Amino acid sequence: MIRKLPRCALAAVAAAAAGLGCLAAAPPARASQPALEHCVLALDTGRQTCYGNFSAAISTASGGRITDAPDNLKAASGGSGLQELRAETSRLMEDVGGANGDVIIGTFFTDKDYGGTTLTLTGSHPCRGNGASDFAVNLDEWSDVISSVQPWANCWINLFSEANLGGDRDGPIKAPTPDIGPFMNDRARSVRFD
Repeated sequence: MIRKLPRCALAAVAAAAAGLGCLAAAPPARASQPALEHCVLALDTGRQTCYGNFSAAISTASGGRITDAPDNLKAASGGSGLQELRAETSRLMEDVGGANGDVIIGTFFTDKDYGGTTLTLTGSHPCRGNGASDFAVNLDEWSDVISSVQPWANCWINLFSEANLGGDRDGPIKAPTPDIGPFMNDRARSVRFD
């Protein structure tokens, strides 16, 4: 299951890098639960919910404020769908107090060009975007599958090849990236949002 590293200041992340004793496990999925393709993880609570389409996942991640996200972001990336979704998410950064109080901070895709299954993460606030750590998470069942990323809410994404922000690092990724490249493709096991 996904384990989250609590939101930490840069100093706390540096201290945690030495021991990383601040892991909390998300509740495990039930074996009888059908495999759904598009999941949302709220980093503040560790709650993960999954849906059959991307539009439903984004609706949940935005607290119901975005209801018209394209179901196929790969197809939408060539047109205006991705730009419209990015503009709407940017607008919502200014209104953090929505239904669940969270903002979308990043989406990870198992295929290049924003295809495949998705994991969208939410946080309590937009990232500061200045290299200071805002959020970190171990990917667990999402390990070794990420091929493209979409940062949101002013976040810079750093991918790590080992859990607990260890191993090789790629980033910061500051813009939508349809192909993270061979260095970290299908290798990421933990993520930090700056």
